[in-house]
Formats: sequence, structure tokens, C-alpha cells
Amino acid sequence: MNTQILNTQYLLMKYRKDLWQPLHWNEWRDTANTVHLFTQIIGKIRLALMPMQAEWAQVPLTLTSSGIASLSMPVHYGSVDIIFDFMKHELLFNASDARSKSFPLKDKSVAGFYKETIKTLDELDVQVKINPMSVEMKTAIKMDTDEEHKTYDEKAVRRWWHLQLIIGNIFNEFRSRFSGKVSPVNFFWGSFDLSITFFSGKFLDPRPEFDLIYRVAMDAEQATIGFWPGNDESPEPIFFAYTYPKPDGYEKVKVMPVSAVWSNEKGEFILPYESIREDDPGKSILEFCESSYNEGVRLAGWDLKLLEHKPPVAKPKNN
Repeated sequence: MNTQILNTQYLLMKYRKDLWQPLHWNEWRDTANTVHLFTQIIGKIRLALMPMQAEWAQVPLTLTSSGIASLSMPVHYGSVDIIFDFMKHELLFNASDARSKSFPLKDKSVAGFYKETIKTLDELDVQVKINPMSVEMKTAIKMDTDEEHKTYDEKAVRRWWHLQLIIGNIFNEFRSRFSGKVSPVNFFWGSFDLSITFFSGKFLDPRPEFDLIYRVAMDAEQATIGFWPGNDESPEPIFFAYTYPKPDGYEKVKVMPVSAVWSNEKGEFILPYESIREDDPGKSILEFCESSYNEGVRLAGWDLKLLEHKPPVAKPKNN
């Protein structure tokens, strides 16, 4: 990708340094686990209502200027949106027949959130059944009866969400050069991470050892870059990048900035968030995106003349 264009446009969107707040897992773990389970409930509703798409493209939630949303889910009278508003700290339901409802996120156990969500959908004439067991967590939790997770620190939630928002903007900047199939900036409620994925256009036979999630997700050549806030086992927030299938020698290439390292355990490059937070985070994230992507697709032999384009240079208009 064109480094000069990336750097020029980056200068137009450089963020105030005070926006890059620390995100220490141990300081907000109880809130993070609660919000993770909240998003899984809404994600499972989205999974139940949306038509199936390749690589689970119908599943992720979307970042908005006030939170995270599941938008335009089809129902018998049109569609319904469910929006986490992390400015007002409420869950908002908008139906296409002009009805809207909401309830506060604070002082809710996961079980209470589950019951109130289903009750609100019933009031909006949306009947949906979901499996209440959580997914992609070390210990599965039955969310409709979970009274343990009920912590909601408003400041911590807003700090996490706003950090994702500006990272999402940078991911959008980076993905703008790709003319092939590329995902939007996705929030995956199962893994609780933010990512973008590029596709070469070549399909693959899924590995026989993969479960259903991975058999659908990994059925094509791809390069993914994302951000993950950590968990109890790995409490450090990180950026991650991988090319699948991993091309020979990928683990030996030089990925920038210098704090980026290859993880044999994860099979991907990782960049600790804290290692870039004090310097120029936006520039460092773009460097990580560009170098991990460039080296991965080069070694994988992607046809970049077909998959990339140089966007037109926008000229300012006199108003």
C-alpha cells in the first residue's frame, strides 16, 4: 500500500494525545466481562435474525458515534435496531414502525439484561429464540441465569468504547486502498475484539479439525488486523495481525513498530497497546497495519495489481 498517501491522510486525522487512555485489564475486568456478555446476548439475537453470509459477515456489531449497534435486523414488519449507547449508558431499540424503547445498562446482572432484552423485543412484536450459553470464553456461562456478572463502571466502558472508535477510524483509513473484498470495521462479540479482514479472492477447503465457527470463518485466503482488550489469562491489550494460511517465513519478517513481535502460541504478530500509547499511537498503528499486511500478502503471492488501487486525491473546494 502507498505509504506516502497513508502518512498524508494520517496528518489530517491525528488525534489528541489525551484520547489514548490506559486500558489496564485488572482495573475494569469485572465491567469488561459483564459488557462482553451483554454484547453476546445482542450478537446472538443478530445471528438468529440475519440471513447467513460468507465468513459470518452478518454476525459482527458496528461502531457508532455513541456506542456499538446491531442495525437493520429483518423482522416481519420491516427491521429493528438494537444500540448500546455508551454516552447515555442505555440499550436502545428502534423499530421501523416508529416505535422505540430503552432501558439503562447500569445495575443490571447479565440475567436481568437478558430478560429485559427479550421482554422489550416481545413488546416490539419480535419473537426470537437464542441459545443462552456464551461462546468463545474459557468457561461457558448460561447468560439467562447469570447473576454473578453485574458490574458496570460507566467511565471504564466509555474509555474502552472511545478507544475502539478511534482505532476503528484508523482501520478504516488503512482499508480504503483495497479494491478487492474487504470487511468493514467489525466488532466481534464472541471474541470481544475489533478487526478488518482482506481477502485474496481464493477459496480454501476448511481444515477438518476446525469447529463450525472456524470452518465458516476460514474458508478463504485472508489477512486480518485487529485490536483486543485482553482477558484474565492474557491481560495486556494488543493489536494483532495474521495472514491465513500462514505463508512460509512470515514469522521471520520485519513488522513495525519495533515493539511488534511474532507469537508462536497465537500464530500471529502482536503489538502491545501500552508500548505505543505514549508516543504517536495513530502513526504506530498504521505502521503495524501496513507492514504486517504488506509482508503477509507478498509472501502469500496475492495479485496486488488486481486487489489494490490508488484513490483519487481530493481537492478542496472553495465554498
